[in-house]
Amino acid sequence: MGKGKTQNRSLPSTDKDALNSEQQNIVEWLKKVRFQKQLFGGVSEADVWKKIDELNKLYDAALTAERIRYETLLAESKAGNTLPEERVGDE
Repeated sequence: MGKGKTQNRSLPSTDKDALNSEQQNIVEWLKKVRFQKQLFGGVSEADVWKKIDELNKLYDAALTAERIRYETLLAESKAGNTLPEERVGDE
């Protein structure tokens, strides 16, 4: 890439139905994130660390939501409540 040219990056397409709301928040955040520029050195290191912290909090929320979903499915399975046949076949 030459100077002054920017690469047009896009996130991989995602199946929104397969994502929980916390995961969708991460996708939206990644689409909107911008870093504070500096005259020398490209971007502000403090801003980068702030953005990393924000992203880490989003991932923690997504992980917590997945953990709750997993534990709920596990508890239902142990209780003898199984998913309908057509739903299991879709996965």
